[in-house]
Amino acid sequence: MTAFFLFIYNVLFAVFLAILIPFGLIFSSNFRRNFFYKTKERFAIWDFKRSLLKKTLWFHCSSIGEVRAVEPLLYAFKDDKTQIVLTVATKTAREYAKNLKSIDFIALFPLDLYPLMSKAFEIINPVLFFPIETELWPSMFYSAHAKKIKIVGVNGRISEKTFKTYNKMSFFWSGFISFIDAVLARSEDDAKRYEALSKGKVKTFVTGNIKYDRDFSVGASRADFNLTEDDIVWTAGSIREDEIAAIIEVYKTLIKTYPNIKMFIAPRHIDKIENIKTALDRAKVPFTLFSSQLHKGIGFAAAAVVDVFGKLQDIYSISDLCFIGGSLIDKGGQNPIEAAAYSKPVLFGKYMDNFKMEAKLLTDSGGAIVVKNAADLAKISLNLLSDKQKLKDMGAKALHTVKSQKGSIQLTIEKIKEFL
Repeated sequence: MTAFFLFIYNVLFAVFLAILIPFGLIFSSNFRRNFFYKTKERFAIWDFKRSLLKKTLWFHCSSIGEVRAVEPLLYAFKDDKTQIVLTVATKTAREYAKNLKSIDFIALFPLDLYPLMSKAFEIINPVLFFPIETELWPSMFYSAHAKKIKIVGVNGRISEKTFKTYNKMSFFWSGFISFIDAVLARSEDDAKRYEALSKGKVKTFVTGNIKYDRDFSVGASRADFNLTEDDIVWTAGSIREDEIAAIIEVYKTLIKTYPNIKMFIAPRHIDKIENIKTALDRAKVPFTLFSSQLHKGIGFAAAAVVDVFGKLQDIYSISDLCFIGGSLIDKGGQNPIEAAAYSKPVLFGKYMDNFKMEAKLLTDSGGAIVVKNAADLAKISLNLLSDKQKLKDMGAKALHTVKSQKGSIQLTIEKIKEFL
């Protein structure tokens, strides 16, 4: 039955691509830029030379966040007897990962069509395949299982919302997910969801969230961004397009009290930059693009739109207060750990389903506050910014929460060694 579902899925996916690709090429300049970026890799046309004397470990990440989180694992297993392969889903992750010295081969992940996936696993032929977090693809699982390649999910995560959707289609998903040999889950809840979707066939181990174990010891300095210690730095990280109106409302409230405020607005998807710029123009909010600061001597307006990749972590490190996007609207929220790890007070909305445990730990410790709406976000921001000691205490609690959760990487390494 799983083979039948695979056939239907591939037909529907191929039809979807046949419609999406021409439409995107005609109407979206961003799609064109991404489509023509290393296109061959999407079709598993890879120049990979497998060593017969080494075992190959294949890690697959979706975006740059997962690549950064998995870096310690890549270095832990890199030795003279091992080849490390890393595939990613996005251009930004590909650009970031190409500079990692711990990997032997990097490529974009193929389209999830069985002929391409089967070809990819034939080329790499790893002893273990590690999908990171929520990478659940039918052709991927089927191809690995067909070639008797063990699948071990790392930092396994399934949000409650995603679980409900998948569970309604358990007749389809259970067969594919049962091909996973084991899942090293972030939490007990995530482990139970994998077990339920696979009807108990997947072995699960709770190893914690490896994102807590990243090295946050090196941040930026305000001088790097032409900022002073007197500037009030308020950052809205990974915001969605539908949240920009709320951020503008907060900006207009804060600048009345703090004319020296510098508000960094970092969109979750950089292709939405133009929409955010338009919204700011309509609201008559003067802004600069972050990229303009890269030219020596050019500073920021009160609002700065982050139009480059890979800088949000540095911006968090020099902020006074951080808001985590995707949380005022029902998008599941984004990772609050990066801001908390730099001793920054964290604010987010009620929609943090994708990081439910992290959000609860931070709020329970006093390192984070849940805001209801734009007005509440502005009010709480004003309250915190008016009391430097309160900011400091809240940031210390956020950092303590992060430190208390470290150790997942070592547990994950030990468990992976058992499968080797």
